[in-house]
This record gives sequence, structure tokens and C-alpha cells, in this order.
Amino acid sequence: MPYLICEKCGNYYELEEGESPDDFQMECDCGGELGHYLTKYDYYKKHSMGKDSPESGEKSPENKEKSHGGFFSNLDSQSKCFMAVGVFGVFILILLFGLSGIFSSMGPSYRDVMPPEIQAANAPVVVVLYAPRCSTCQKFDSETLTNQDVQQKLSAYSVMRINVDTNSEQASRFNSNVIPTIVLLDANGKEIGRNVGYMTPAEFIKFLKT
Repeated sequence: MPYLICEKCGNYYELEEGESPDDFQMECDCGGELGHYLTKYDYYKKHSMGKDSPESGEKSPENKEKSHGGFFSNLDSQSKCFMAVGVFGVFILILLFGLSGIFSSMGPSYRDVMPPEIQAANAPVVVVLYAPRCSTCQKFDSETLTNQDVQQKLSAYSVMRINVDTNSEQASRFNSNVIPTIVLLDANGKEIGRNVGYMTPAEFIKFLKT
């Protein structure tokens, strides 16, 4: 709720619902002018909380008592609530990002499956699990991988194609029973994305951005 606070002595009145500053004579019993503030914190900001009163040369007993508890004791319940929500939100974000990094580091690494030349390239890797007998795989090869925009995006990646029929042991490392399966790895061989099934060129480019 808003407040009427004396600019001279710091005494205040909390406006009730439906009350307006126009309903009051804007003068305190001490002779000081009453100011209209949304929160007590606005008053303390304006008057540089902790400084002596410019007119009296000292704090009123009430202000001394309020300032004794420090910054948080001078905030009203609404301001404290907003601050608590903000701190809690920051804590949740830190926790989520921290857990994300932990789980990412705990994931399997496929670096040992990557050929030496791909390891040496030190670039993210697109792993394509396919089979010549698979019509969807053929469609992905002919319509998506050969697309000009896709080719341009793939220039920043190493592409590793695994025929699941002739390299079943290598393919089994990726734990996929459906083809085509596209696995996106970072330069260290950690999985950062996976898609099962056909993707259009636009869908594949969007997938690479993950």
C-alpha cells in the first residue's frame, strides 16, 4: 500500500484501500510536509537513508530505530516480497544451468568411435546412421544432405556416416534401432543432439543450431 511520509521527521501513515492523498491535509503534526510514496523504500532512496535530517540536524527517534536494523528492516513487506522472489529466481536459474552442465559432462563420449582424421579436425560432428536398403535414408541423402544451404552449414562440421548393416558394432554404440538416426556431437565426442527419422533441409538446419 502507498504511504504518506513526513519529509521532516519521517513519521508515516499507510493509506488504506480507497484512500487518496487528496483526502488529507499534507502537513505533519511537526509542521513538515507530507510526501506521497508507493513504498517506504522510495522515501529512503530520496532521503539517502542513514544521513541526518537536513532541517533538524539529527534523525528522529523513529528513524534511528528503523535504520538500526539495516537495509532490509527499512523495506516494507511488498518490497521484501519482490526482492525474495528475485533472489529465488536467480537461484533456480543457477541451479538449472549447473545441473545441465553436470548431466552433460556425465553423458557418454563417442570420441573413441570417431576416426583419427575427424578427431584431428576438432569440429562438431554429424553422425548419420543409415543403411542402403532404407528408402527414408536414401531420401535424406538425396533431398536433404545435397541441399545447397545444408551443404553450406555442414562446412563447419565433420560428417561421419555409419552403415548399420556393415558396421553393426560401431552403430550399436549409439543405441538406436531406427534409421536414419542423426546424432550431433561436440568436438570432444559428447552428444548434444539427436533426431530419429527423416528431416527436411529446413528441419535439419534447425537441428544443427541446437
